[in-house]
Formats: sequence, C-alpha cells, structure tokens
Amino acid sequence: LLLLAMESIISWNIANANGLLGRKTDDPDFVKIISSSDIICLQETGDEVRLPGYESFSNLRKSGKGGGVTTLVRRHLANYCTTLEQRLPDGSMNIIVTKLSLQGDIILIINTYIPPSNSKGKGLPNCSLKNFENLHKVVSNLREDNSGLLLLFGDLNARLGS
Repeated sequence: LLLLAMESIISWNIANANGLLGRKTDDPDFVKIISSSDIICLQETGDEVRLPGYESFSNLRKSGKGGGVTTLVRRHLANYCTTLEQRLPDGSMNIIVTKLSLQGDIILIINTYIPPSNSKGKGLPNCSLKNFENLHKVVSNLREDNSGLLLLFGDLNARLGS
C-alpha cells in the first residue's frame, strides 16, 4: 500500500544548496527535475533545503561548511514519516533515516554523505573504512529493530582502484 502511495524517489549530490549561481531552489530547472519525485534525497547540501509542498528532514555539519544531507518528503506522505536519529561519534559522515509507515507497511530510507578521501575537513576523518563500518552498524541496527523495505541512497565517495 505504501509503495502505491509513492511514485518515485530521486537522489542527487547537489554540491551546495547555495551554489555560485545562487540558491538551487530558486532555479526553475532544478525545481522541475526534483519536484517530479515524492521523495528527494539530497547530499552535500551545506544547508537545509526547503521546497513548497514538501517536509524537510536534514542532518548538517555543525561547522555549516560542506557535507550535509536533506530528505524531502511530499506532504501527502509526510504524515506517515518519522526520522530516526543517527548520531555517529566522530561526526565524519552525515546520515538521516526517514521511516515511512502506513497500515503495517514500512519503508526505511537512509540518506547519507561520506566525505572523499581527499576531503579538507579539519579534524574530520574522510572516506575511511571506519565510515563504512559505521554505515554497516546503522543498517544492521535498523534491520534488527524494523521490518520492511530498506533503501540506501547517498554519495558514499567509494572508489575502486587508484
């Protein structure tokens, strides 16, 4: 039933909501592309993103620079949403989990951003094995505590080879 209420999901690394050319939500082309979806997972937002007709759930870096994730949920689905707090001890990655629940159907949407190995964030671990171990713990804990579908979206900055 929940899947029938949801038509589409999009995930996009927007490389800062307030780009060089202005706020991305002021760009009609950007809004047209993302607003065709019921659920929007954005990475590297740098700031909270709001869009008319959507509820916004964010996990931002305390420094306010770079990183950050926002999940936007169309209002007709937002009544069935809760966010599950995910605090990671080192603050190296951003993650937000949105739980949609309707008449026994559950969908968990994980939206995450892991900085690349060449990240310039001062004092923050970058794309290291530790980040993937933390992500694995989050997913494992969610699977233990919840039934239903689990969807993972994000920019993991995973690289193969050199």
